[in-house]
Parts: sequence; structure tokens; C-alpha cells
Amino acid sequence: MIAIMQDLSEKEKAHYEALFSASIVTVDRQLRDTYPDIAILVSKPVVSAEFLAHFPNLKLIFTVSAGVNKMPFAYLEAHNIILANSRGLHAEHMSEHALAMMLVHTRQLTLAIKNQEQHHWSHASGVFSSIQGKSLCIVGAGSIGDALASKATALGMRVTGVSRSGKANALYDKIYQTSELTTAVATADIVVLLVPLTPETHHLFNASVFSAMKKHSMFINISRGGTVDEEALVTALTDGTLAFCGLDVFSQEPLGEESVFWDMPNVLVTPHTAGEIDDYFDRAMQIFKDVLTDFRAGTAVKNQVDLAQGY
Repeated sequence: MIAIMQDLSEKEKAHYEALFSASIVTVDRQLRDTYPDIAILVSKPVVSAEFLAHFPNLKLIFTVSAGVNKMPFAYLEAHNIILANSRGLHAEHMSEHALAMMLVHTRQLTLAIKNQEQHHWSHASGVFSSIQGKSLCIVGAGSIGDALASKATALGMRVTGVSRSGKANALYDKIYQTSELTTAVATADIVVLLVPLTPETHHLFNASVFSAMKKHSMFINISRGGTVDEEALVTALTDGTLAFCGLDVFSQEPLGEESVFWDMPNVLVTPHTAGEIDDYFDRAMQIFKDVLTDFRAGTAVKNQVDLAQGY
């Protein structure tokens, strides 16, 4: 039996029961009963150890998210529970979101929207540029980074990447190790941050990294807010280091009304929607189907999270 943290219509429930060849029970975060028959949980990306204790025979959790930094890793390790995520689901639409943020700046689309609201026709306002010929550094050369690298290359950009291993990848002109981050960002016109949030990546982008970046460069963060020291980011946005910043994630969400980011003229804020798409849950369930097949076969589970590494 499979528990799913999602409201499902009777038609949807029947569809997934047929797809997974299993009975399904839907649950939410407010549980009173225990569920000894549940071995598999399709979970939201944030659950507590207390919540999981309601499933005493749980063997596998699949999260409908790539980010798992808010899962109770100690509990999972103690109870030998496999954790898998939705890695790969977001590659195309999140890479499109990053590109859209770049084009908002280079093609002065924010200014165009403001002028339209004021019924103002102006050729003179704004400095227009192109992403063609620009150098792009993708920090976090995973599935989303690969999709972005492919699109950026097709648009005439020069692409480098950063990963823990620094392993070569044909989609990039060069891959740097994370330890070479300041070198990697130093010559980039645009830097896109895509790393998971772990103890090692907390405030990965700090004052020293921003100070190493090219003057008047562009920075886009669609990973997790905790990967950036926001005080250092504000400084970089005001001292001329960054000409523009696209932010989809923040250290505190929702972003408070008092945040300086709302009113900064060189910042585009999107409310953690880079990963959103209209058929998200069904896409996640297609990945879960493969995870479930592996689990039942007793083979290595697709998208299994390394609990020691945190991703």
C-alpha cells in the first residue's frame, strides 16, 4: 500500500492505483492514526520525524521535489528508509526560467512593461544588449545545468560549469571544481546558481565570491535562498559588481514586505516559481513509477538521495 500526500479525485486515485498496481491512501500532515501497512510514501518536501513515526514500517519515501534539505535525515538513517527525489523533472522549465531572467535584463522587458502601464512610447530609455557571445558560468552542473548549457550554446553563448567533481562534460567548454569557484566566476558575464542546499553550500556565494565576479555582470539564483549571503548580495548590487540579479529563492520565504529586494531597480523577483509547471504532479508520478519499479525489483533506486551528502 502506498500513501500519497496529495488531494486526489476518485478518478485520479483510480488512475494511479492502476499505474502503480497498488492500493493508495491519501494523507495530510495532520495524522492521528498509525499506518502499519504503508511501506511507501509519496511525500511533500517538508515532513517531520514525528509525522513519519505514523508509518512504523516505512521503507521508501519519494519526494515531489528535487530539494530535500528539509527532510529529517537522522530519522531516515536510523530507520533505514530510502529517500528518492524528483531530480530531472525540472530541467527544461527551470532552464527556461533562467533564460527568461537573462532576457528580461538584456531586452529591457521590465522597462517595457512599466512604459506600457503608463501608455508611454519610448525608444530612448534603456540600454539593450544580447546574450549572444556572452560567457555563462553555471554553478551546479546537474540536469538543470545541462539543459541550460544546451540552450545557451544554441543561442551563441560560451558556457562553463562548476561541479564538486569537476568532471568533463561535452556540453561545457570547461568544468571547474567547486574549490575553484572564484576562478570560474571571474570572467563570466552571467552566473547562474543551481546547487542544492547542504551544509557545504550554505552561503556558497559570499562576499569573497561576489568580489571575484566580473564588474557589471549578471547573477541568477534559482536554487535555494540559503546558498547566498544576502547581505553580501545587496552590497554587490549597489557597488557596481552586479548590473542585474534575478532571484527566485530567498533565505526567508515568503519574502517579507520590508525586504530591500522588492525595490531594487536592478533586481527581478519571482516567488519561487522557477520549478512550477501546470502538470507538475503527473510528471513527478512518472518518475516515481520508475523509482517504484526499482524498489520492487530490489535494485538501486533511481534518484536515490545520498543521506550523508544531503542530495
